Amino acid sequence: MKLTVVISLLCSFSVYAKGYSQSINLHLKNADMKTVLKEIKKQAGYDIFYNVELIESLSKKDVYLKDVNVKQALESLTEDYGLDFNIEDRMIIIFPRKETVAIQTVVKGKVVSVDGEILQGVSIIEKGTTNGTTTDQDGNFSLRMIKSGGILIVKTLGFVAQEIVSSDSFLTVTMVHDVSQLDEVVVQAYGTTTKRKTTSSIATLDMSNVSSLPVQSINDGIAGRLPGVIVTASSGAPGAKSSISIRGGLTPLYVIDDVIRSSNDFSNLNPNDIEDLSILKDAAATALYGVSAANGVVVVRTKKGKEGKMSVSYSYNHIFSQPTLFPKRVSSYERASTINRLYLDETGNRFISEEDLEKYRTGSDPLNFPNTDWQKLTMKDFAAEKRHDLSVTSGTKLLKYYAGVSYYDQGSILKTDKNYNKRITYRLNTTSTFEKLNLTATTGFDGYIENNSVPAQGNVGFDDPSGAYSTIYSHIQNTPTNALAMNEFGLPSTHPDNPFRELDPKSGYNKGKSKIINVNLGLEYAAHFLDGLKFKFNGTYNTYYNTRKMWSYLAPGYLIGSKVPVNANAPSLTVGQGEGGMLTLQGYVLYKKQFGDHEIDFTGVYEQQQSDNSNVRGSRVNYQIIYDQMVAGPATDQSVSASEGEESRAAFLGRLMYGFKSRYSVELSFRRDGDYLFPPKSQWGSFYAVSGNYILSDEPFMQSLKDNHIIDFLKLRGSFGVLGDKKDFSSGNNISAFQYVSAYSINPTAWVINGNLVQGTSEPANLPNSTYSWQKINSRNIALEFGTLNNKLNGSFDFYYTQRTGFVVGDPRFSQTLGIGLPRINFEDAEYRTEGYDFNINWNDKIQGFSYKVGFNFTYSNSLWARTPDESEANLKNPYTRRSGIPGSFYGTGYQNLGFYTNNSDLLLGAHIAGAGFAAGDLQYNDANGDGQINSDDYRRIGSSTFPRTNYGVTVDLGYKGFSLSTVIQGAGSRDRNLGPVLQGDIAIVSRFPYAFQADYWRPDNSDPLLPRAVTAPSVNSRNNLQTSDFYLLQSRYLRLKYIQLGYDFKQSILKNIPFQQLKMFLSGTNLLTFSNSKKFFIDPESDTSNYQYPIQRTIAIGINATF
Repeated sequence: MKLTVVISLLCSFSVYAKGYSQSINLHLKNADMKTVLKEIKKQAGYDIFYNVELIESLSKKDVYLKDVNVKQALESLTEDYGLDFNIEDRMIIIFPRKETVAIQTVVKGKVVSVDGEILQGVSIIEKGTTNGTTTDQDGNFSLRMIKSGGILIVKTLGFVAQEIVSSDSFLTVTMVHDVSQLDEVVVQAYGTTTKRKTTSSIATLDMSNVSSLPVQSINDGIAGRLPGVIVTASSGAPGAKSSISIRGGLTPLYVIDDVIRSSNDFSNLNPNDIEDLSILKDAAATALYGVSAANGVVVVRTKKGKEGKMSVSYSYNHIFSQPTLFPKRVSSYERASTINRLYLDETGNRFISEEDLEKYRTGSDPLNFPNTDWQKLTMKDFAAEKRHDLSVTSGTKLLKYYAGVSYYDQGSILKTDKNYNKRITYRLNTTSTFEKLNLTATTGFDGYIENNSVPAQGNVGFDDPSGAYSTIYSHIQNTPTNALAMNEFGLPSTHPDNPFRELDPKSGYNKGKSKIINVNLGLEYAAHFLDGLKFKFNGTYNTYYNTRKMWSYLAPGYLIGSKVPVNANAPSLTVGQGEGGMLTLQGYVLYKKQFGDHEIDFTGVYEQQQSDNSNVRGSRVNYQIIYDQMVAGPATDQSVSASEGEESRAAFLGRLMYGFKSRYSVELSFRRDGDYLFPPKSQWGSFYAVSGNYILSDEPFMQSLKDNHIIDFLKLRGSFGVLGDKKDFSSGNNISAFQYVSAYSINPTAWVINGNLVQGTSEPANLPNSTYSWQKINSRNIALEFGTLNNKLNGSFDFYYTQRTGFVVGDPRFSQTLGIGLPRINFEDAEYRTEGYDFNINWNDKIQGFSYKVGFNFTYSNSLWARTPDESEANLKNPYTRRSGIPGSFYGTGYQNLGFYTNNSDLLLGAHIAGAGFAAGDLQYNDANGDGQINSDDYRRIGSSTFPRTNYGVTVDLGYKGFSLSTVIQGAGSRDRNLGPVLQGDIAIVSRFPYAFQADYWRPDNSDPLLPRAVTAPSVNSRNNLQTSDFYLLQSRYLRLKYIQLGYDFKQSILKNIPFQQLKMFLSGTNLLTFSNSKKFFIDPESDTSNYQYPIQRTIAIGINATF
C-alpha cells in the first residue's frame, strides 16, 4: 500500500534530476529486465521501484550501454517497452506509459543481412509501446500494430538499429553490420576480450568471408586478408599446405580451443567449424604462451551449439584446378634447329644433319625422331577436387550442441588414379548449463582421417612423400621433346627420367594414413559466494596414429620393336608406423568485476602437458619377385629402426587487466615456463608483458568531434614484453635434450669382467655444459586505431620492434675439428633485430539496397643481424660480404654483372675470370676492387631476400538483393630467387633448350636478349656465364587476384517460399590472374622453387549452400 501511494504521488508530476554523473556500462546478452535494473542499481547506487509482475512479463533483450548516465540508460530501456520513469533524489520509479490501444493492422516482413544471410531472433518493436515480436528461423515476422502507420524499431546485436514505417505490403528489412560497435568478441590467449578493451596487437578474421571458399586448407583462406600475416604457397600438390608467417617470423604457434596443437591439426581444420580466428602478433598478446610463442600465435575458437530450433547446413564445392603457368616448350624440330645454329656459330659444323632435321620437322619417323608432348601425354587438362560439409546445431537452456563433418577429395594433375589426398574431419561440441548449480560443462570430440598416395619414384624419401610430385613434374617439364616416351606397342621406353614410365600403373607407390582424435572436457563453476569469480577446469587428450608404406619400384622399360622388358630395377619396400598422445590439463581462476568506473579482469592458469611417442620402421631391398609384402623380400638385406620418447612441460601464468571508465586500460601478463630441454638450474623461465590503451575519443573534449562524426573512435595502445625461445641456432629446431650431461651410444660389444657382464659404450658424443638457458626476445609495439565518418572509415596502424639475444649455439671457442659435439652456450654477443609496421584501412557503407566494403592491408618487415652467431672472423672483417651489421636482407654474395660484352674492345679492356674462350655476348662482371681480375675478392652482397619485406592485400565485398561478390587481391614486394641449372642451361647439350625462352640468347643479330651467349659446353668459355652472380636472380614481386567469388541466394527473391533459411550458389576462382616479372620464365612468383616443380594451382569452382 505504501508503495502504491509513493508511485501515485510521483506520477502526478515529473521531477527529473538535472545531473546524473554516474557512468553506466552494461553488456548483457538475452537479459531479462529485472537483471538489467539490478545491475543499474548496483552501478548507480539508486533505489528502483517497479511492479514485479509487469517487469517479469517483459521479453528478454540484449543490452549494450557505454558511458551513459542514469537518465540515458533508463530512456534507452523503457522506450521499447512502452514504460515511463521518474527520478527523485536517489529513487527511481518505473511505471506503464498511458496509451490508447487501437489495433489497426498486421505488418509482415523478413529481415536479412546485407550479405543476404537470414537473421533469426531479431527484435521487432512498435515504437513507443511494449508491442513486439522476434523473427523466426526463416527471418520472417508478423506483428499486429497498435497504432496505424506506426514505426517499427528493428534491432539485433552486431547490426545498426533501424526504424521502419509500417506498411500493408510485405517488408524486407536489410540490416547493416554495426562497425561502430566495439563489443566485437576477440579471441585472445586463454580467453576472450572485446575490440574496445584490447591492449595488444591482435588481427581477427571474418569467417563469413572464408568458410565458403573452395580452398583445401584454412591457411589459404587467410591469404591477403590480415595485416602482419603473410601466407605463402610453395606447391599445389595434393595435401600441400601453405605456410603462415607473422611479421616475417618462422612457424607460429597454433592454439585450438585453448589447447596447443600442431600446424597440421590447424591446416586440416574445417573452415565451417571455426567461430573465431585471431592472430596474436606482439608480446602482450603472446606472453601467456611463453616460450612457444616467439613467432606469434594463431588462436581458433570452434563453433558451439546455440539455443533454438535445429539448424542444418550443407554445402558442396566441385573444383577444377590446373597450374597457374605451363612452361612453353619447343618442338623437337625447333630445339634441333637451335642446337644446329649454336654449333654452326661456334664450330662451323652441324650437330644434326639436314636429313635428320627434316625427319623432326615432318614427323616421318616418330620412333627414332620423336616429338613428345610430355605435358599432354602425362597431364590432365584439369584436376578434380570435391568438398562436402555438413553441420547441425541446436539446443535448449540445458543442452546445446554443434556437430560438423567434412569430406575433401583432391586429385593430382597427373594422368593417374594412384595420386590423391583424401580427408575426413569431424567435430562434436556440447555445452550443458546447470543454472541451479552455477555449473557449465563442455565436451569436445574432434579429429580427422587423412589418406594420401603419391608415386615412389626419383629421389623421394619415405619421410617426404610430397617430394615425389615435384620429382615427376620436373621430369615432365625438363625432359626434351626428342626423347621417346613409348615404343610402337605403347610400352614405356627406357629413356632416363621418363615420366610416362614413372606413372605406369606397375610403378611403385607411397601410401600413408593419419588418424587424429582429440577429446576435451571442460567444467566452469561460477562462485555463488563472490560475484564475478569463476573456477574452470579443462582437460584435453590428443592421440595420433600414422602408417606409411612405400613400394619403390620403377616399371620396366621396353626397346623399340620389343615387348620384352628391360632395365627393370629391383624393388624395395619400407613400412613404418608412429603413434603417440598428449595430455593437457589446465586449471583456471577467473575474476571479472565492475566497480562503478573501475573494472578488473583476472585470469590465472596452471597448465601441464605430458606427451609420448613411438615410431618403428622396417625395410627390405633387392626383391627378386614383384610382390609388395615384407615377407617376400630377402632377409639378408633388411633394416629395422625404432624410437620412443616422453616429454613433459608445466607453466604458471596470469593476466590482470585494470580499466577505468572503459577509457583507460592497463594489462599485465606473466608466464613461468618449465621445460625438460634445459639444464636443471635453468629449466624454468619467466616471461612477461605490459600493455595499455587510451581511448581518446571518449574524452569530453572530443565530444564535438564525435557528434559531427569527424572522430568516432580513436585509441592509442602500446606494449612491451620479454619472451623466450628454445631453438638451437645451428639446426633451427628445438634444442636437443640433455646437452648438459655426457651422452654415450651403446656398443653392441660386451665383455665379461670378473664374472660380470659389462655393456660396451662408445666415446662421449658431446661436451656437456650446464649453464645454457632460454633465448630472450624483447618486443615492443605501439599502435593507433581510429574510426571516422560514422565509423564507415576505420583502421589501425602498428609499429613494432623485436630484439633476439642469447642464441643457443655450439661454443665458438672450440673447433669443429674436435670431432665431438660442441657444448651448447648462449652466445650473448649475437643479436638479431626486426622492425616494421603493418596497417589496415576499411570503408564500409550501404547505398539503398547496395552494400559494399573495401579494405586494404599492408605489412613491412626489415631485419638486421647486429652480430651473427656463426660468421667467421674473416668474413666479419669484410665490409662487402659480411652479414653482421647490414640492414635489410639480401640474397647472398656473388658477382655484380655489367651486362654483356658487346665487342672485342670490351673483351680487351674489361677484367674477366681466369680462363679462356671469352667472346662477345658473354657476361661481364664488375671488377669491384679494381685489381684487373675477376675472382672471389670481387664478391659483393647481391639481390633481395627470398622472403619479401612488403606484403599487401585488397579485399572487396559487395552485396545487392541476394547477390554477393567477394574479392581478395594479394601482392608482395621485392623478392629474389636464383634460376636453377636447367633454366640457366648448365646441362649437357643433348638436354638443352627445352623451353622457348632459352632460344633468346645473345647473337650478333640479337643484341638485346634475355640470356647471354650460348655455348656447346660450359667449358668453352670457362663457365663464365654460369658464375654465381646477380644476373640469374629473378625478381619475383607480384600482384595476384587471389580469390573471387560470386554468389546468389535464391531465398531472397526467386524461391522465397521454399523451406530453407538460405539457398545460395557460388561461382569461385583462385589465382586467376597474376602480374609478375617471373612469368617470362614460367615460374609462379609465390612459389619457392628455382626450377620447375609441382606448381601452384589456379581453380574454378561451383558450389551450393543450403541451410534449413
